[in-house]
Amino acid sequence: MKTRYWILCTGAAVLLMGCSSTDHRRSAAPAIFTACVHPDQSKQFSYRKGRPLQIEHKVMMQRMATERQMQRRSGRPANADRYDKEMGEGPLYDELAELMQTKQFCKEGYFELDSSFEHGYERIIGECNDSATEQEMKKLALCGPADRL
Repeated sequence: MKTRYWILCTGAAVLLMGCSSTDHRRSAAPAIFTACVHPDQSKQFSYRKGRPLQIEHKVMMQRMATERQMQRRSGRPANADRYDKEMGEGPLYDELAELMQTKQFCKEGYFELDSSFEHGYERIIGECNDSATEQEMKKLALCGPADRL
């Protein structure tokens, strides 16, 4: 019994070490940042970046698709099938924070409306805590009704 327990613990530790050593570097793919403004002067943005689909990603996407099907059958809420990261966690969020600071966009921060990982693309949709200035109202495109999530 002790031998089985030791083998099980060793196997679990090796598996966890393999998961923790995955490559979390920034992708070299270009990011796409789009922003628009609503008539009420609220600013909304989308930040999307492609990442190469490696075997691990394909397996993860297949697992997520299976989980979504099971969640739909069980009646769980739609926001339960988000990407496997906590809100605000990961390299894409770090890049977005850097971009926001450089562009001086969302000076008072933002709240996340949605995030997803689909078909090799990570995407964050958010709305700024600050209102658009007159200059931004002229410069940014007007958001359509479908843009408000």
